[in-house]
Amino acid sequence: MNPKLASTHAWRPSWLGVLATLAVGLAVFYYFTGADSTLPVQLVPHLQSVPLTLEQVVAGPAQLPVQVSGYAVSLTHDVAGPFTQPVAATLFLVLLAVTLVGWTAAASALARLPFVAGMVPVIFLLLSLNTESLGIFNTSERYFLYVMLALIGGGAYVLHAFAENMRLGRRVSVMAILVAIVGGLLFSQSQLSASDTVLQLAAYATPGGAVLVALVVLWVGVENIRALLWFNTQAEQPGGRFGFWPFAAVSLLYLGVLLLYVWNGSVPLLFGLELDPLTLLLPAVLAGGLGLRLRAPSYAGWVPYANARVLYVLAVAGAAGALAYAFATDNTPLLAAARSFSGQALLLLGAVFWLYVLINFMPLIEKRLQVFRVAFEPRRLPLYTVYVLGIGGLIVIQLRMGYPLPDQVQAGQYNNLGDLARQQSEAEPDQLGLAGLAERYYAESGDVLYRSNLHAQFGRAALYRFRQQRGNEMVALNRALQRGPNEKVSLRLAALNSAPEDLFNGLDILRRGLKAQPHSAALAGDLAQLFTQTALNDSIGFYLDQAERLAPGSYVSRTNQLGFLISQNLLEVAQKQKTGSNSKEEPALAANQLLLGLLTKPADVPGAPSPAVLNDASFAQLYHQTLTSIRLRNQSNIRQVLPQLAKLAAAEANAPYAEQLQFLQALGRHALGQEVAARQLLLPLAAGTSGTASYFQQLLGLWQLQQGQYATAADQLALATTNGAGLAAEARAYALAMSGQLDSAQAVAGRLASAADTASQQTGRRLQAQLTSGKLTLADPPAKRIGNNWLTQAQQAEQARNPAAASKSYQRIVHEAPFNEAAILAAGRYFTGQHNFTAAYEALRAGLDENPASVPLLRAYVLAAADAGLTEYATDALAQLQRRLPAAAYATLATEYAAHRLARAAASDAFSVAPTVPSLQ
Repeated sequence: MNPKLASTHAWRPSWLGVLATLAVGLAVFYYFTGADSTLPVQLVPHLQSVPLTLEQVVAGPAQLPVQVSGYAVSLTHDVAGPFTQPVAATLFLVLLAVTLVGWTAAASALARLPFVAGMVPVIFLLLSLNTESLGIFNTSERYFLYVMLALIGGGAYVLHAFAENMRLGRRVSVMAILVAIVGGLLFSQSQLSASDTVLQLAAYATPGGAVLVALVVLWVGVENIRALLWFNTQAEQPGGRFGFWPFAAVSLLYLGVLLLYVWNGSVPLLFGLELDPLTLLLPAVLAGGLGLRLRAPSYAGWVPYANARVLYVLAVAGAAGALAYAFATDNTPLLAAARSFSGQALLLLGAVFWLYVLINFMPLIEKRLQVFRVAFEPRRLPLYTVYVLGIGGLIVIQLRMGYPLPDQVQAGQYNNLGDLARQQSEAEPDQLGLAGLAERYYAESGDVLYRSNLHAQFGRAALYRFRQQRGNEMVALNRALQRGPNEKVSLRLAALNSAPEDLFNGLDILRRGLKAQPHSAALAGDLAQLFTQTALNDSIGFYLDQAERLAPGSYVSRTNQLGFLISQNLLEVAQKQKTGSNSKEEPALAANQLLLGLLTKPADVPGAPSPAVLNDASFAQLYHQTLTSIRLRNQSNIRQVLPQLAKLAAAEANAPYAEQLQFLQALGRHALGQEVAARQLLLPLAAGTSGTASYFQQLLGLWQLQQGQYATAADQLALATTNGAGLAAEARAYALAMSGQLDSAQAVAGRLASAADTASQQTGRRLQAQLTSGKLTLADPPAKRIGNNWLTQAQQAEQARNPAAASKSYQRIVHEAPFNEAAILAAGRYFTGQHNFTAAYEALRAGLDENPASVPLLRAYVLAAADAGLTEYATDALAQLQRRLPAAAYATLATEYAAHRLARAAASDAFSVAPTVPSLQ
């Protein structure tokens, strides 16, 4: 063969080369992403309550804090999955189908013996697909297998026997049509869904994919040595070429590294990485493709170069697809088999080929000739001896190890089948047979065929997790941990042992995991968070610092550092931490930064994106941002967030946060001055006798106190005190004193002074001193009471003789500020003066709903009821007034009441119209 001619007509990329490149790229993509897609490590946010003061309510000489809970967010890790990968399975089957089409088309153009040899793996693949389990043609018989063999095998034979002169392109078209017919029948007649069909076919194609990978590895096992030979002698001028010793040194270094890998099972590299022999396949495959023409002397007697090029590229594409699917599913035994076989094959074939080169071409290498051009034209030792010795060495190694490769491949297949059965059982929880089948697959795969099968143990654990069998899940994970340390197993086990009663188990798991994997920032961070259940702050700080060293500036580390400082009230230190976060991508960190602002100096922030379904981190971010807007009285932000809060609260998926979302809406309405709407939102939360209800009862009492409803607030705060609200007793004493009930206030102060805890005693003594000094007296209503501005507008409209504007302002008072006693009395007087007795009655009744103990409102109410002809509704109010008014005052009221009744009766007689009875709200 002419070397110059070979180099001139070197192989150039075609659509087949593009296909192989894409397939290899797919394998590389899943090499880096498959493990995280199948067994993703998820961040789990945790909330720790931190008290903060939202505002102050002025009560006489005191300012009572309105306290709310902030939430310091910390992050731990958990592991989900293993998830099935239907997209990866589809890509694998597509590549396998393309390989099948091209392979049969190219094989049909060969001589009889090569054709038969080429069709053997095709028949093996079709037999292994187990299509009868899909229920095609509504039967479990093997009829569809016969159809496949007839169409694909028969079609290839017809092309081979009767179309010898047909071009390769037409052969490909014919076989593509036949394979498409088979695929269409298969998917249209399958009893499973398309996704499940794809997953099942990919699972049963596992042995075929493994054989394809093995064939490619054996073919390219010598190519890295040949690539080193090319690098050694490829320069155009002899002076630029290397001699024998550089070639020998580099080759022996390569083979020595492989020997260490095969001997020890691993070879550590830089930055904590280890040698993966699968990465050495990339240069070998590239060298094999580029040098395929130069290798023609070794195969031209069997397969012409044109056909060999097609077969090689298709084999690489199919093998890359099989590896891609193994990476995508993180299939432990398949990857272990691929790495083990690749390492052994590259070592043995490479070593024998190196000797083959030295025996045949050592003098030429010493003369610095371009030996790579004639590497497959030996003079002494034939090339087939390389494969005889290499494959023989592989058989010896496998014999010594007990032939683990077939078991590993079958274990990988059972992993895929177990994942499919588990997915089907989760879709149909009542089908216990599917769950039992999945468990059987995992048991066979992980306990019998390959005991280091991490994927099988994780699949088992996921099966138990779905069935809420925590004990069985822990047994499966512990079994995996006993067979070797693994970060994900330790993280999942620690997540299962995060409860306070499991503290020591969780600490032991994480400590052992971190000892075995000292570079794991996730394990160090979770260990720090587990120590937060103890008083060992030094240990928390130590492991937080270790996590920061292992993953500097990471989202988890910054979030946990800041959350810990806030929870320890180390606010000055927390303010010195690095700021800045992506509020969309880092909600936990953003939530902690907002909380720090609320505890120190809040800063206005733009609206944060909120997902439709909240988790603890996104809820805390939304919660703190809303509180920040409320603290800063940013009405624009509050109005913007209120519809969002209502929408989130209505979503069933956000049920765990519904109460807090409604609470935020109440706080927002209160901040906007929409007091009635705020109280209506708060009332359902304040119903009951629980500790949570008592907090809302106390808050409602403070709001009433803020609006000058002292007597009403005293009653509300008494209810909150009974149910256990901490601040309610002190606030009630102020409310009683400012409503004129000094004796009752003194009694409350006395009870606090004689309480068991020191804080209550100090509060009681302070109250007693204030009551004795006269600092707590009947107070005037607050100047900024809601409704005062509308009252001013109404009075100005009256003076301007604009009854429409005045009526509108008074109606607004009735609807939005019925708790403003002075404004309600003014509205009643106005409507009475306008002879709109019904409106006057309704206004005063609304005022009494908010201030039922107000004597002025009761007095005006009974007179308005007489004016409206609703004397039966005034009976209870008159009885209250008779008990509370002096006799002379009550006699005067009775006289006025009688006069109003007579006036109403006279008006009724004059118009002969029955009074309109308003409906009670």
